[in-house]
Amino acid sequence: MIDYRGWLGWLFSPHMSKARLASLALVFLVASILPTLLFRTKQTCDPNERFVTDLDGRRFLELRWPIGSVEHRVRLRVPAEYVIWADTGCQSAVWPGYPDPNYTNPFAVGFAIGVNLPDFEILPPSKRTIFGGGIDSTELVILVSATARAKGAEEEKRLNLEKAFVSIRDFSLDENNIQMRTAHLKSGPKADKFGLKRVGVLGNLGFLKNEYSGAFAVDFYYVNRNPVDLWFECQAEENKDHDEDSSWHRRPMCKAYFRNARLDVSLQADFPRIYMDKWQEIRESMERILDSFEIRELNDGRL
Repeated sequence: MIDYRGWLGWLFSPHMSKARLASLALVFLVASILPTLLFRTKQTCDPNERFVTDLDGRRFLELRWPIGSVEHRVRLRVPAEYVIWADTGCQSAVWPGYPDPNYTNPFAVGFAIGVNLPDFEILPPSKRTIFGGGIDSTELVILVSATARAKGAEEEKRLNLEKAFVSIRDFSLDENNIQMRTAHLKSGPKADKFGLKRVGVLGNLGFLKNEYSGAFAVDFYYVNRNPVDLWFECQAEENKDHDEDSSWHRRPMCKAYFRNARLDVSLQADFPRIYMDKWQEIRESMERILDSFEIRELNDGRL
């Protein structure tokens, strides 16, 4: 018979050796994993996202997607050539891969697509990444997020975009934050540009040429309507792109924020600021791409 009291006395003695510390760590590790091994390994996974190939050879990302409410779920089909990130498949239901969203969520919550600017061409596989493409980046990367959990009708969801705009704008342009105070910058309205209203940083921004942490200096462009349901956050125009001035070795970026009612999604699109003058074309092209996604019925709730 094993003397557990003697073993525990040895394990937790006041003068604990490295061997006993290692034994203690192993005990806690096994204790944390064992319940999962015993009770969850047999749990089946019903994926929310998967890649499929149709009979005609076309490949799609299929997602169990909520539209209107979390109870109304559909089969959303996205042409695979646009997809640059998706949480497909199921990880093992044991630590550290657990919990996989496919086990815990009844639908997918987001994915990312991308195209190349300025012609909105399909990205080559080597450039299908959510990470920046560097100094010569020309990619437009769009994060698509489900908003079915948000309560209210379409107008209320558009109002949420304005609330996000006000919150991010006020935080980024707060004259009391340490970066603004250190650089002696102010914030306020700027001249309209690209047919949009604008507010941003004010002051001497010449230091940005040699200051790579200057990404905090931003301008906000927004539509002049209520609610503000389309807006852009860009690195300040005083922060030059190397295509605008070859003495500046950088590529300032913009983020666009808007929503698509058909798919019930909010969108964040990242792209180089040099294409900001094409924002209307970018918006229209993104809408055309989103409208090309097929909406079908699920098979008894499954893909």
